Amino acid sequence: MNDPATDSSASPAAARPARRSRRKAAAPAPLLLPADVGIEETGHLRALLAARLDDADLTLDGSQVQRVHTSALQLLLMFRRDRAAAGHSTGWHAPSATLLGAARLLGLVPSLELARELS
Repeated sequence: MNDPATDSSASPAAARPARRSRRKAAAPAPLLLPADVGIEETGHLRALLAARLDDADLTLDGSQVQRVHTSALQLLLMFRRDRAAAGHSTGWHAPSATLLGAARLLGLVPSLELARELS
């Protein structure tokens, strides 16, 4: 059997342990909510949310929302609840005045964790 210390064919890299990457995984891109999340668009919103349900950390970008229906807010509420139950965090980025106003009107600001966005 060849001794790696005396074998000239053994490469120095083979003797070293593999290096682990120290770079952090890139944060997933925020999920941009559509401008129109009216009742007729909740099926599309549901598909968008379902595709990101298992992301470890997720930011919902509500900056483009111009029209929102109660059914969409209910869907967002269930989405956040299911993610929290699975131990996943969900944050907000720049929810529009329309989104904030609708959540406030329905008393969903605390449940959707939008209170930080109001200050």
